[in-house]
Amino acid sequence: MNSATLLRKGMKRQSSIFQSAAALVLACSSSHGAFVPNPHFSNPRLALSLEKPALSNKSIHLIHNVNYSSTLNMSLIKDKEDEALVNHLLLPYEDGSHGAAKIILSGDADSSEYETLSIASFKHRLESTITACKELDKKSLWLEVPISKARYIEACSDIEGLEFHHASGNTAYLSMWLRDDIECKIPEFATHQIGVGAIVVNSRDEILCVRELRRNFRPWKIPGGLADLGEQLNDAAIREVMEETGIQCKFQNILGFRHAHGMQFGRSDMYFVCRLEPEEGVDGDGNAVIPNPVAQEGEIAAVAWVPLQEYKEMINGENPHPMMQTMMSLHALESGKNDIQRTVVNSIVPGRKPSPVYHAPGV
Repeated sequence: MNSATLLRKGMKRQSSIFQSAAALVLACSSSHGAFVPNPHFSNPRLALSLEKPALSNKSIHLIHNVNYSSTLNMSLIKDKEDEALVNHLLLPYEDGSHGAAKIILSGDADSSEYETLSIASFKHRLESTITACKELDKKSLWLEVPISKARYIEACSDIEGLEFHHASGNTAYLSMWLRDDIECKIPEFATHQIGVGAIVVNSRDEILCVRELRRNFRPWKIPGGLADLGEQLNDAAIREVMEETGIQCKFQNILGFRHAHGMQFGRSDMYFVCRLEPEEGVDGDGNAVIPNPVAQEGEIAAVAWVPLQEYKEMINGENPHPMMQTMMSLHALESGKNDIQRTVVNSIVPGRKPSPVYHAPGV
């Protein structure tokens, strides 16, 4: 059995074993290569068992090598005894996709896995894990640190190449590219934000418009906003119109989109303009009943059905709006013939949900 196979076995130890391993490392000290119990170790039962350790000189050297120099000589791993020692000296990790190793620090209140591990010991074991992963030809290392374990981030501050990747909720994610012979393939986090806008025209040739409480560059604008994480474009457009105006709509198609860079948080922005149809009622005489819009409290100052001709004069006047000029020209064309179409297709990846494909008409 080769050293890589030996190292892989037992990586996912129970937390009790992990803590015992940490105690073993912290209980040991070195004096001219000899293996002796640490006089400052507070567990007399374990300290007693270490007075006559049933360990080979090679195993003792392996412990000393990792614990004091923060390097790991994988060629020393020859038997199950050494395998167990190495597992105790590394931080448990999971295999991730694309050759990654993931170290996940539990943030559960009832988890005591790292409660007794000092920052210095955590750093030693992290550096040893990095070395081991490099020898196993792992491509990247990921470290997930919840707020409750944020003290361990200090141990990462001077490990070259280990950097913050992103944070989400109560967890910080750090990453490190491990291969010197391959260009770093770790992608930037959230390179784009996705926004939607909706052109909603009723049966009286009126367009639904809003005026925000802040930052209005024209008297009126179409309703819209950012899509939520995991939200489809059609759902986002319907939701934004409903939130800002109280008007329920049906999604038809996408007219076009704008792609801009250097936007919020220095990220790029994709803004999709959609064609939506308002849901109208019918009175006893068969006439259309158009719902009255209601401005969203705290966000929207005013909302109205604006005559379509008045809106076009605004975007084509002395202070024109080039993007909306283009979108309204597309909207004036017969619906469906030139709009970007939406077709939901199945994925070839097992377990992945069907997703929409947006394409030119005629398919």
